[in-house]
Amino acid sequence: MKTILIFLLTAFMSVSCIITSDDVVIDDFSEPTILSLDLKGETHIMKAIRIKGEVNDSVYMKMCSECYRHYLDGKIDTVFRMDFGRSDSASFYFYPYKATSGKLNTTLSAF
Repeated sequence: MKTILIFLLTAFMSVSCIITSDDVVIDDFSEPTILSLDLKGETHIMKAIRIKGEVNDSVYMKMCSECYRHYLDGKIDTVFRMDFGRSDSASFYFYPYKATSGKLNTTLSAF
C-alpha cells in the first residue's frame, strides 16, 4: 500500500508541474527589449531568467515593468527568479544602459 501511495504521489507531482521555456539571444544593444514567454493559458507560480554571456559595459534587467533594476556588466552567468501568478505571458525587460556590444544567451522559464 505504501508503494502505491508513493507511486501515485510521484505521478501527480510530475504531471502537475508544467514548465514552459524559451531561449533568446540578445546581440542588439541599440534599444531596450521586452522578452516574452507565451504561457498558452497555463497557470504558473514562478518565472525565471538565466543570462549567460558577455557585454562591453553595464546593462540591466527587470523582472517586471515596476521591478527593481538588476545591473550586470562584463562576463555574466546568473539566474533571477520571481514569484508569479499569471497564465497569459511572462515578460522580462532588458535595457542596454551603457553597453554597445556583446552577446547574451537567455533562457526564459515559467514553472
